[in-house]
Amino acid sequence: HLITTRGRCCLFHPGGRRRKAWDIMGMCFLLYDIFVIPLRFFDVPPSMLLDAMGWATMLFWHADIFMSFSTGFFHQGLLEMSRCQIAKHYAQTWLIFDLIVVSVDWIMTWADASVQSTARVVRLSKNIRLIRFLRLVRMIRLAKMSRMTDTFEDQLQSQAAMIQYSILKVLASMLMLNHIIACLWFGVGEASDDNLNWIKSTGLDSRTLAYQYTTCMHWALAQLGVGSVEIEPVNTFERIFCILVVFAS
Repeated sequence: HLITTRGRCCLFHPGGRRRKAWDIMGMCFLLYDIFVIPLRFFDVPPSMLLDAMGWATMLFWHADIFMSFSTGFFHQGLLEMSRCQIAKHYAQTWLIFDLIVVSVDWIMTWADASVQSTARVVRLSKNIRLIRFLRLVRMIRLAKMSRMTDTFEDQLQSQAAMIQYSILKVLASMLMLNHIIACLWFGVGEASDDNLNWIKSTGLDSRTLAYQYTTCMHWALAQLGVGSVEIEPVNTFERIFCILVVFAS
């Protein structure tokens, strides 16, 4: 699992226990990102827990780059454990994406620090609210979910467990998608004109964070034909977003 032969020092087998444990840990951090990143469209109050988890997530994805440089891969059914070939393969696949996302992490960390230093005095400007959409670049990591779920599926030993896991995965995917849509719907309202958006027209801007989120989630579920909600777009930007959501649904 940890290859230490000459010329292959500290290389990890892609199916080894250490690599599987790393992928499972990565899936946990990825699920955290899926939940927290879209939630940032709301005015979430700062907390030490969120700050600690944010730094832990950043450090993990930085370490994942080095881990990827040390993990072999299969090419045409053959295991490749040459460090040079591993680096070449990683550079041709995920390296650029990982570097972009890591760069966005640092940009948003700097932006959050700037916002927190002024949020007590001045309301967030429209430009700052638009910057929040930059966080969605970090959702590129969702493309890695299939590899990580494959690692988890390998641990299941029975047919019943596989069926239960498949049902749970479908339900989790639907919940994840509606969570993202709900948060985006609020973000679209925030990015629209201050005096003409659905948030202002419904008086949602003066409600609590919990009520804002549950209202947006209710709206997102209604787009799937599950119930109804009396919330309508009031400008072109919001109308276009609604059309895209209905089309996707």
